[in-house]
Formats: sequence, structure tokens, C-alpha cells
Amino acid sequence: MRLPKLRELKEAVTAVFSPRFTTRFPAEPCVVPEKYRGKPEFDLDTCIGCGACVNVCPTEALTQIDDLEANPPTRKITLRYDTCIFCGNCRDNCTTEDGIKLSNEWDLATLDRESTIETHEYELQLCEKCGAVIGTKKHLIWLYEKLGPLAYTNPSLLIAKSGELLTKPQDIEQQPDKDIQTNDFMRILCPKCKCELNIRL
Repeated sequence: MRLPKLRELKEAVTAVFSPRFTTRFPAEPCVVPEKYRGKPEFDLDTCIGCGACVNVCPTEALTQIDDLEANPPTRKITLRYDTCIFCGNCRDNCTTEDGIKLSNEWDLATLDRESTIETHEYELQLCEKCGAVIGTKKHLIWLYEKLGPLAYTNPSLLIAKSGELLTKPQDIEQQPDKDIQTNDFMRILCPKCKCELNIRL
């Protein structure tokens, strides 16, 4: 019976003279470990608003709404980090690989849940034939730059890069019943209209 008591006494004495494992937060800032998964943050210079992060979010902390009635039409991506589980799926599946990252910010406690909501807007490009949503303008331009010389096979990307994208719904000539014409090759079309164009002409 004495041996276990001596062992416990040794552990107690060792703990007293050992360095502390607890931090002195909030008196001193807490240093997070490397690769810590904290608050998600958008890099608005890199994010193209494609919505890949929204599709893989398991808790719907990221949501997306396309507002076609706005002028110009916009896509709103909303982050609610009060429901985020910091899994990192958004970062791992980002199209540009740098559009969203998990920061080292961990002290996110607040009494106002509205302050945990962030909304970012991206201008949409609509199909010039039927008015369907193609994607964001930044996404089309990113594709052009990513493809390099191969982008010259897609007139929609060339027009996007040249800054001739239409923004107002009233500027888009929606003629779904009108026959496909040759000049449609130099218009920004959705995949459905582009497929129909390639089959008929």
C-alpha cells in the first residue's frame, strides 16, 4: 500500500515544480499552434464567387443567393461563423485554392449573433440568349487567365476578358424562340444555348 502513495506523492511534487500548461489568457495573448483551424476568412482579391465552398459546407455556415432582380444581378455569399465547425472543407475545395482560408483567429465569443454574419457580393453574368445564370464575372475572367491560349477557343471568355460583359437584365436580348444565328458565336451563352448553337450550325 505504501508504494502507490509514494508514486502519487512523486507525481504531485513533479507537477508543482513543472512549467504550467495553462495559458494566462486574457491577461496575455494566446499563441495558437501551427495549422490551427480558426475563423474562415475570404480573400476578396482571389475569391471568384464560384460557390464551391458553399456546396461542401456540412453545417450550411456558408450560403449563396443569386439576386437576379438587382441592378446589376449579384450573387451573395454569406458566412455565419457562429455555426461553423471549422472543418476546413471550404479551404480544401476552393477553386482558386486561396479564395478562403482558416485563420488563427479563435476568440470569437460574442453576445450579438448578428455580428457573426459576413456577406460578400459578386456581379453575375447572364446568358445573352436565354437569361440563365452562367456564373460571376470574376469566375469567367479567372477561367480566361487560367486557360491561357486555350481560352481563344471560347468566345465567351474572350468577351469577358475584354470587359464587354453585360450587366443589366434589360440589356440582355432574351429570345428563346428565335432561331440560332451565326452571330450568336460572339455572344456570352450558357452551356445549354452553346450546345444548341454548336449542333445546329
